[in-house]
Amino acid sequence: MKALLKMSHLSIVIGLTIILICGFAQAEMFTDGLVAYWSLDADTISGENVTDLVGGNDGIIVGSPVSVDGKINGAMEFDGESSVDIEGTEALNFNGKDQMTVAAWARPASDVPVVGVVEGCCGSVVAQRDANSWALRFDGRNPGNEFEFIICPGWQGDGGFGAPKPAAGEWHYLTAVINVDMMQLYLDGELVMEDVYEGPIASDGPETEIGHASDGGFVGAIDEVVIYNKALSGNEVKQNYQADGLVVSSVSDAGKLTSTWGELKISK
Repeated sequence: MKALLKMSHLSIVIGLTIILICGFAQAEMFTDGLVAYWSLDADTISGENVTDLVGGNDGIIVGSPVSVDGKINGAMEFDGESSVDIEGTEALNFNGKDQMTVAAWARPASDVPVVGVVEGCCGSVVAQRDANSWALRFDGRNPGNEFEFIICPGWQGDGGFGAPKPAAGEWHYLTAVINVDMMQLYLDGELVMEDVYEGPIASDGPETEIGHASDGGFVGAIDEVVIYNKALSGNEVKQNYQADGLVVSSVSDAGKLTSTWGELKISK
């Protein structure tokens, strides 16, 4: 009987361990190649400073965005004029490179969530638009493809390389990928469009903006902005979509990310 009880207890322990491991695996954000991570949580904002938890690409708040509940912990709500401006380090300079990935959660405030220099355009969610490099943005001039990805040289993708706009007030996960001669756009972890890319990437430097660029700003909330120096696979994009975020406990001088599972953020 004692042997049976011990075996029963052991089975329970093993079962709980498997459940815990699976739970953590489901929450894991892909980190290989991650060079910038702005969670936009309130505790990463100090005065006008917004912390990049991975690569030291801290930003400065311009205008009056506000902290709000996010898809994962906190987020920032932008009014089409406000932004987080990031000078950027060399890690964000993609000039001459042939791979990169950018992703963010976005929640539009209306059916046309943009204040721009052209009617209906162009609301940058996250971009290197002013460095003449790339932009993940809302462009209302493209019915059915409003959440658009454009990239230099030549602003490829402008005019319809996009995903359908979601309803106002809904969170959705946008991911754009450059992989040598292919450009891809994902919505909520699923590939919605791909096309030939005539690279390599052109850029005037690492300057990056969240929420606004010179041609317009996004009206709505933005959360969990990440940039990679590699092309994520479809499975890796889906992994990030399913993740509950990641709180960084420390970053080494070499830029390697160290995470603490116990500090994983809980999705709201």
